Amino acid sequence: MDLKQLEAEFADRVQQACDQARELGLAPVRLEQMLRAQHAATLAKKLMLSGDIHSSMKDLVRAGHRELTLEAVMLQPDFAPIFSAAQLQAAAWRLSMAAPQD
Repeated sequence: MDLKQLEAEFADRVQQACDQARELGLAPVRLEQMLRAQHAATLAKKLMLSGDIHSSMKDLVRAGHRELTLEAVMLQPDFAPIFSAAQLQAAAWRLSMAAPQD
């Protein structure tokens, strides 16, 4: 599979995650707005440059649905070729920062 096909598959998976989150009442509204403006892979790469953890991501993680976050989708082994090692490390870090602190 070439990179463009993989990026399209990534975008589909991110949209599926957004749809599932919405069904759970945890709609990632801001993420969906950003996805309308740019491709999912491009957006993911840009977001990994920021240390900001969006509230919708925190909500998903706190509700026990970290698998529905953009970061979790990025970390799926099938999508690793899209991202650099640093971007994947940032995704893992962001997930750890979104976890509830006891």
